[in-house]
Amino acid sequence: MGIDQTRLDFDQMQLQYQAQVVSELTYIIQTKKIPNALLFSGNENTGKKEAAFFFAKGCNCLSNEQIACDHCKPCNKISASAHPDIHIIDLQKGKKIISISQIREMGLTIAYRPNEARFRMVLILSADLMNVQAQNALLKMLEEPPEKTFFILIAFKTSFLLPTIISRCRIIRFKPLTDKLIVQYLIKEFKIDRQMALIASKTADSDMKKAMMYLNLDSDNENQNWIKRRVWLLNTLSDIIKTQTHDCISKGLMLSQKLSTDPDLVNDSIAIMKIFLRDLIIFKFNPKKIVNLDFFDVFADISKHVEIKKISEWIKELYKTEKRLTANSTLRLTLDRFFLTIVIHKGKLIYD
Repeated sequence: MGIDQTRLDFDQMQLQYQAQVVSELTYIIQTKKIPNALLFSGNENTGKKEAAFFFAKGCNCLSNEQIACDHCKPCNKISASAHPDIHIIDLQKGKKIISISQIREMGLTIAYRPNEARFRMVLILSADLMNVQAQNALLKMLEEPPEKTFFILIAFKTSFLLPTIISRCRIIRFKPLTDKLIVQYLIKEFKIDRQMALIASKTADSDMKKAMMYLNLDSDNENQNWIKRRVWLLNTLSDIIKTQTHDCISKGLMLSQKLSTDPDLVNDSIAIMKIFLRDLIIFKFNPKKIVNLDFFDVFADISKHVEIKKISEWIKELYKTEKRLTANSTLRLTLDRFFLTIVIHKGKLIYD
């Protein structure tokens, strides 16, 4: 089976898994009470984009027998990304936020009546990455939406959205895929080793497409060899924690420098470190439940010397680091701060 067909099959599986969501959207279409705006919230790659296109088809499908027949002219145009009344806003290449200029440009586009659709869709991917100015510009449109137009906002971190934006949306929540489902799929379709499939799923936060990318199963992914990078990062981080001399400070800063040279991979590295620190705590109570079982002996060694309170502080600092990077803090300085927190605790080296 080709990777493109596998993707299509998985997209269909996602919608089947989100049966409650599909049922709710179907009811909205059948009652013909189309909201001005919907907010699709939940983990990344849980079928939100696919559900948005299903809803757009359902609102415009010409079939009298099906909600979205996938055969009529509107359905075919939407499937082929060729419908003139389906507008998508996403991050521009090299950007970390959706800007006000993108929202204003879209506003000019939809200022007139739809070209041919019964209902025009404006789909905002990564809506939680709109800056405040962009959100305020969008808010004005939500307050006075254009005729026959609905907005769908897709967001992972809804806390990043203004309360006034959220209050004007009908919220549709997508449940996360389970690790069990992802692991079974990876084993069945790609013959992936069970342990590695679980590691990839957990590190990807139950994001199937990201797990596939980690395992070099995504045809759009430039082979970054995540598997080797993970082993290198865990070994390096373990070495820093176990070092008993002041050399651990220089090692921490060297790791920070190394990670800073490839900004595109920093988020993946943070994900690896999250699971590593989680495993350090889990190991104290139930060693067999850690994710990184191939590093069992390393955790056994570290666990003898590091207290849970200390690990908890590292985890809090890592989440703060992630938040600072999202807010466009300087990459190298932010990572330096985190690794210095790892190697120094209240002025003392952790193995002293």
